[in-house]
Amino acid sequence: MSQPAGGEASGPLASLLRTLGVDLEESEHLATLVRPAQAEPTFTVVVRTQGRRPRTLQEALQSLAAQTWTRFGTVVAVHGTAAAAAAVEAEVRKAAASGAAPTDCRVLHVDEGGARARPLNAGLDAADGDYVCFLDDDDLAEPNWLAVFAGGAADAPGQIIRARTARQPWLTDGTEEPRTPAGPVEYVYPATFDPLAHFSYSETPICSLALPRAALSSLGLRFDEELAVCEDWDLLVRASQLLGVHCVDEVTSLYRRSDRANSETEANRQAWFRNRARVIDKLSRRPLVLDGSEVHRLADARFEYGGGPGKRLENIRTRELLAALPGRLRARLIRTLRLR
Repeated sequence: MSQPAGGEASGPLASLLRTLGVDLEESEHLATLVRPAQAEPTFTVVVRTQGRRPRTLQEALQSLAAQTWTRFGTVVAVHGTAAAAAAVEAEVRKAAASGAAPTDCRVLHVDEGGARARPLNAGLDAADGDYVCFLDDDDLAEPNWLAVFAGGAADAPGQIIRARTARQPWLTDGTEEPRTPAGPVEYVYPATFDPLAHFSYSETPICSLALPRAALSSLGLRFDEELAVCEDWDLLVRASQLLGVHCVDEVTSLYRRSDRANSETEANRQAWFRNRARVIDKLSRRPLVLDGSEVHRLADARFEYGGGPGKRLENIRTRELLAALPGRLRARLIRTLRLR
């Protein structure tokens, strides 16, 4: 995203309102969009868990204890039974006493029920840092995770800060949690945030983000608890239009993609498609705010000299033919031709 003169960072909404002559400082809610950067921002890290992966939860907390940026607090949001929360709290206290977890970890019991977004919102409500970051209990943060976010916050105050996440396949060996690596580390997520691509699918795991807490609160931005999946993608797309996204090209976290109940199973793929449709429907019911730099891409997206309605009809027929092919053959053809 571009930055206006004077080093004053802002997102698409602030740029639009300035163009319209709106004084953002006059509004308590809008002033958060252009608030000066904190010299040393604080963070609240929300670790989401159900208490079923004690080993990887301990590893995630140990990665937080190794952070080079120390101005942060940790909220472990346990989405499950009271007994599960009590067991997690006992383990967290033991780990903190030995230096294997941050010393100020707070364990938050989130009642059963609801979907994946519920513990994220509970952690958001409990946060008191300038920025909120999220880590699942099977993710790992590199030691520079928060330090990179802090540097990005200094360069682009008020915006969402985005770093890069690496991905690695892991085997669960019949357990609830990743046990052994099943392949090399992959760098599949792009270094930059593409707002148009994110209207189709997410290219940004939740551990890639630091979200400005005051702006989220002022603008009423929360995770959609009716989504079974895609809850982080949904919030990112909505928030990015208002706040903007500042990217830092450094890998700061590892997403361990387990072989158990991942999105490639047929049931989860169907759930993903249903939830994706809800995200798109929500976006279609509200105006879109984009950075002006996207205009040329939008203009080129459908343009083809001599194309017009006939060309679009040809594309529609091609998609219909692909849809009629048997599933495996269609998948092979799409991979071979690199179609979307």
